Amino acid sequence: MLDFLHTVTKFFAPKPVRIIEAVNDCGECRYIEMAHETDFERRESLEILLTKCRKLLSFVMTKGVYTDDAKHIIKLSEKIRQSIYRNDDTMNLFTEYEQYESKYKRTSKSIMNLSALEIG
Repeated sequence: MLDFLHTVTKFFAPKPVRIIEAVNDCGECRYIEMAHETDFERRESLEILLTKCRKLLSFVMTKGVYTDDAKHIIKLSEKIRQSIYRNDDTMNLFTEYEQYESKYKRTSKSIMNLSALEIG
């Protein structure tokens, strides 16, 4: 029901925009319209990132040992939870998550060339 109300509200209420004034090579003024992320979209993307963090933590914890790796992911989860209520830049959180994901998930990828194996 909430999604329906949000969709209806979004249809009737214009999306907030930011306009930048620039001058091109010919000296003409140009206006560039940049969409501004709404609070709802920001919160939603942070909640998705938090869910991804939980899944990564679960993946790391499958080893059965509480390691420093798990501590790093828990700290990142706490930063994400705090930034849901603050109005600061969140791009560094997404970058940090991607770094942890590439570091910890690389061990789960196969490095063996399976096409070279003979079945016999």
